[in-house]
Amino acid sequence: MYLNSLINIAEEFVNKLIIPIEPRKMWVSSDVTKASRISHINQKGFCISKYGDAGYGELVKQGKYSKEMRFRDELVGKSVDILRPFIREHKITHICCVPSRRSELVKDFAARVAKSLKLDFVDILEKTPAKQQKKMENSAYQCANAYKSFFVKENVTAPLNILLIDDVVDSRWTFTVCGYRLMEAGAENIYPFALADSSNRED
Repeated sequence: MYLNSLINIAEEFVNKLIIPIEPRKMWVSSDVTKASRISHINQKGFCISKYGDAGYGELVKQGKYSKEMRFRDELVGKSVDILRPFIREHKITHICCVPSRRSELVKDFAARVAKSLKLDFVDILEKTPAKQQKKMENSAYQCANAYKSFFVKENVTAPLNILLIDDVVDSRWTFTVCGYRLMEAGAENIYPFALADSSNRED
């Protein structure tokens, strides 16, 4: 009984984990960017687990590779509970997601979160073919890859305050570029949110 209690306490601690997503403020030198300050910078965001860890991190991993290609309702519910006061505080009116050419997993999750929060879901980002960032360890390649991959759809004006959702955050370049594109298109504040962090950062 004592061991089970300790396990339950540990799981509860893990399930309350909030990991900040610090905004990148500088471009790195690459074939498409100069080492300079980013003109449109995201607000500080957060995620709710460490990818693959016990609790929600494991649910995220299972959801990414499930046959249903759909994250469990438990992840939607947890996200909504945590996001509700955040949404209210920052006057967020719309939810957008990082697009994928491989599946509708993130889009489906983001739309369900938006519906639960009674916010408008806007599908205004698009992705061109590119390599997977996880396979590129060099930050310059990751930056350039994201910069050449993500764009706002033509003739779209982005809402002012947007929650930008992805399933997993690693290098932060995807969030950085997607937020940059949305602000180029008229948004004022972009707040990143991910289900899990898969990076090895210590900061």
